[in-house]
Amino acid sequence: MTYDCVIVGGGPAGLSAAVYMGRFRRTTLLIDSGEGRWVYGQHNENYLGFPKGISARRLRALGVAQAERFGVVPHQGRVEQIDLLSGQEGFTLATTSGKVVARTVIWAAGVRDRWPTFQGARRLIGKQLFWCIVCDGWRTLDREILLLGNSDAAAEDALQFLTYTSRVTLLVEPGKDELSLRARRKLQVGGIRVLAGTVRRVQLKGQEIEKVFLISGEALSADLIFSLYGAEPNTELLRHLPIRLTQRGMIHIDPKHHTTLAHFYAAGDVTDHHSQQVAAAVYSGAQAAQAANYALYPPRQQLTAKRG
Repeated sequence: MTYDCVIVGGGPAGLSAAVYMGRFRRTTLLIDSGEGRWVYGQHNENYLGFPKGISARRLRALGVAQAERFGVVPHQGRVEQIDLLSGQEGFTLATTSGKVVARTVIWAAGVRDRWPTFQGARRLIGKQLFWCIVCDGWRTLDREILLLGNSDAAAEDALQFLTYTSRVTLLVEPGKDELSLRARRKLQVGGIRVLAGTVRRVQLKGQEIEKVFLISGEALSADLIFSLYGAEPNTELLRHLPIRLTQRGMIHIDPKHHTTLAHFYAAGDVTDHHSQQVAAAVYSGAQAAQAANYALYPPRQQLTAKRG
């Protein structure tokens, strides 16, 4: 089947784009692998309109229902290959359920977070283990926190956590320490303890962290843990296409979310405009959808030449 638009990624950016494309009366397929950040189960408290917060899964369920209301077809699956359509404008996408053709594509596939590898780490995400100071820094107010990171970016986050608490420890993995001398000095001045080690396991008492055990056998105290290892963009399938990527592999977009490939748009954390916030992702998806919709207008509905 040929769709006016295929959206890859069912997080806030992809769902926002889907709602807009559906309301633009464009035939739209939304493909999601079921592995985005929305599966973690965290509770979002800074998205406007939910005074008591809302879980990522609930917000996504509402978004899917809203998109379906406007005729969008949601599909759980994975895109395995994407190519330019031979001899004409558009794209072919090979998915786990077969091939589809798209006149336009909005790539909102997000990123893969680098999590600690100790056993049971994934079960802690969104409850005792977090990754974003903007989203969850408020949770650390006057609490003891353990930050996992190896870079100056992690050190800067550690310094910013001092807004909420003075009880901050940064745990750096042996052999992966990339902290500069300047960062170490700033951390010392800020009263932040820097330790070398790797987490072996986290012991809970109910829903609270009781102890964090390192491979060395040392036990640390912490109320919450933050992973500051960063993330990798889901752009591997795009490297053979004439799409400009940054050194980190993020998709370069202009202010209207065009990429360097006509009729191919990008939104959310996978772009070089990312901010890892739900509000920003929703805006990003809306912008990409408006650009894609405009490219789909036939000449009789445009006064000026359309931009792909």
